Amino acid sequence: PVKKPKMEHVQADHELFLQAFEKPTQIYRFLRTRNLIAPIFLHRTLTYMSHRNSRTNIKRKTFKVDDMLSKKCLLNLDVNEEPPARRKRNREDGEKTFVAQMTVFDKNRRLQLLDGEYEVAMQEMEECPISKKRATWETILDGKRLPPFETFSQGPTLQFTLRWTGETNDKSTAPIAKPLATRNSESLHQENKPGSVKPTQPIAVKESLTTDLQTRKEKDTPNENRQKLRIFYQFLYNNNTRQQTEARDDLHCPWCTLNCRKLYSLLKHLKLCHSRFIFNYVYHPKGARIDVSINECYDGSYAGNPQDIHRQPGFAFSRNGPVKRTPITHILVCRPKRTKASMSEFLESEDGEVEQQRTYSSGHNRLYFHSDTCLPLRPQEMEVDSEDEKDPEWLREKTITQIEEFSDVNEGEKEVMKLWNLHVMKHGFIADNQMNHACMLFVENYGQKIIKKNLCRNFMLHLVSMHDFNLISIMSIDKAVTKLREMQQKLEKGESASPANEEITEEQNGTANGFSEINSKEKALETDSVSGVSKQSKKQKL
Repeated sequence: PVKKPKMEHVQADHELFLQAFEKPTQIYRFLRTRNLIAPIFLHRTLTYMSHRNSRTNIKRKTFKVDDMLSKKCLLNLDVNEEPPARRKRNREDGEKTFVAQMTVFDKNRRLQLLDGEYEVAMQEMEECPISKKRATWETILDGKRLPPFETFSQGPTLQFTLRWTGETNDKSTAPIAKPLATRNSESLHQENKPGSVKPTQPIAVKESLTTDLQTRKEKDTPNENRQKLRIFYQFLYNNNTRQQTEARDDLHCPWCTLNCRKLYSLLKHLKLCHSRFIFNYVYHPKGARIDVSINECYDGSYAGNPQDIHRQPGFAFSRNGPVKRTPITHILVCRPKRTKASMSEFLESEDGEVEQQRTYSSGHNRLYFHSDTCLPLRPQEMEVDSEDEKDPEWLREKTITQIEEFSDVNEGEKEVMKLWNLHVMKHGFIADNQMNHACMLFVENYGQKIIKKNLCRNFMLHLVSMHDFNLISIMSIDKAVTKLREMQQKLEKGESASPANEEITEEQNGTANGFSEINSKEKALETDSVSGVSKQSKKQKL
């Protein structure tokens, strides 16, 4: 004989079943409320929800800009009247929406809004965005004016009497937070009962507006197009049926109360938007049966903006309007032909293997870092490559300041080291075999500054020091010095050609800016040739 399980084991197993389904249900409940306030996308834009889009684009084909002009210029009248008063002229007619927030249930599902009289401070919609903070209850002490109550004297307030009623005898019954409640099942019973009183909802202004618009659109659609089906949700845990719920909402999603209007759209919505569960469609003579089980392979990793993780705590999971994302480029190779909608894609596979959806990693979820500072790259910095900027302004100023603080070197050596360090930072020289090219490029870019500041000897000592560390060869030193002398001769010829600098040219011809001691004979020939050129130029000018 088969032993029956003990009652304790049955209760423990049932508790595990409730815990397994409770967490995903609470998550989707929270997301449903947040999507009503700040939606990420509109469901009518989805392919399988195209029947929710009642707007057509027929007028776009025949639209012309001139048609707007004819409507604006249809009738022009000259009216003679006195200008209105200043107060009336400045006043603008318009509608303002005021919002108030109150906590109905706390995080432990305890009711906070008890029966009684309330006064709520209303704030304008534009000036009061939806706060992410949890609303708190305040108590007036001895009639003193506390800071939270200053809003009551500044803006409009709403006074109302709250009483929870659910039966005909007006017995006050506070609502209970249910783990999985349908949308219209209770309302249908209340409509059939005579004298039933619906509870008032004066607080959720923004949510009521959204639901009113949704129900208004649903009423506009003909009833013939809607499928009158009865959906049975069967919850499975450890391959055993634990609970079977009869949904009387027709084709509303039980987690986010979205009206899908079609069975295929409902199953597609459940599979894509509630992927923490696994849904399998089973045919039922009265409608459809949907087997719901926990998706053990669900990828619960963070899929939001990676930049938000490195900001203040809690910002990553908040939503406060659209933000800029990291720009990416996708190459669309092909677009396969869209498969025809079929209910067979929701049937359970025959081999028993559960179909797992592949995680789609979009490009704007990637996070890049600066190579020099290891800080995350912000979206507005993606257009500029950080590798291109090897010498930012702050780093150049810091380098110059550090060299100025040296006390064991003279001023000439400081000036050469400033020019050399900035030169290396700008071009990004990092290897020994790049030093020969770096020296020649340094002479081309900064040779005139070295000559004008009389830093040739200091530059020579710098080249010799680099040769001692086997960074450059003697040939590179000769090439750099020769290039520097050629630039010096060109400068001297240019100065001797101008009459305003004749005396300065004659004084510089006698000295070669630190190179006279290297090769005195060669230097003497150079100075004679330069002086000869200057004398000829003087005779020609005279």
